[in-house]
Amino acid sequence: MSQAAADELVAEGNELFRAEQFGDAITRFERAIKVFPQHALAWKGLGHALLCIGRTREAAAAFDRAIGLRPDSATALWGGALAHAEIGNKAIAQHYLKRTLALQPTWLQMAQGVAALAPFLSVSTRAGEVMRAAFGPFSTKTYRHRADDSTIEVGRLVNLPEFGKFTFVTLGLSNTTWSEDGRPRVELLLGSTVDVEACSQILANLAFHLSESRFFPEPGTMVRDVVATLGAGDLSQRLPHVYVQSPRAWNLDLPLDEGPPAITIAQVFPISETEYQAWRGLGASRFETMLAERRIDILDLRRSGV
Repeated sequence: MSQAAADELVAEGNELFRAEQFGDAITRFERAIKVFPQHALAWKGLGHALLCIGRTREAAAAFDRAIGLRPDSATALWGGALAHAEIGNKAIAQHYLKRTLALQPTWLQMAQGVAALAPFLSVSTRAGEVMRAAFGPFSTKTYRHRADDSTIEVGRLVNLPEFGKFTFVTLGLSNTTWSEDGRPRVELLLGSTVDVEACSQILANLAFHLSESRFFPEPGTMVRDVVATLGAGDLSQRLPHVYVQSPRAWNLDLPLDEGPPAITIAQVFPISETEYQAWRGLGASRFETMLAERRIDILDLRRSGV
């Protein structure tokens, strides 16, 4: 049988699809594919029909075939993004959505209104891309706020900013807008000489606090009791507060992304009550100079504090 016969079956399948007779539509599309396996419209139609009846994994495979045959089909890419998002293939879904919007920029608002796709359009998704470009690949662990069920992810990298040390970064705080106009979106970074769960907990706790209070983590500022409220034993007693500064040891070009909105990153490290009082008395610049002159390793969570 010829492609013309497959075309006729696809036309019938499309009519049945519009009439919401999805089972019959699937039969027509499958027959068309059997007749002419390279029929991109048949694979796309099959994907949409399967998606409508909840056979999501099969739909994703059908869209993959359609996209392979017609890489410039925005509707196939859209369906593929939806299907892969629903089965948890985030990387593929995000890639397909990007390609969709490159072909059809006006679909952005529509995508923002689809629950499965909206997360891929968030600022934090772009922040994750630029941070992985800067640091290399990393996985994340999700932390959930006890009160409002909001979440923040924290990534972990080994041998950064140098061999034998660890870097932890938030992913999600950059979705927060600030009270002051013109502020960049921001993620947080913490370096450590030890690889302990408390590092991620400090960042998650601070990110939740900053997001709730809309307090922008300006370098040179201090946030009290971030570590103290974790109840992390001796660490919470020795170094109860956190200080914010630019992440100079990582040799980053800031902002990480010009935007809009711009995305930057701020380093935080725990400090003692004595150091907090020194900061109050000296100011940010002289406080940082004092730490450098005394060769204080701010990445050492086992230190006692100045």
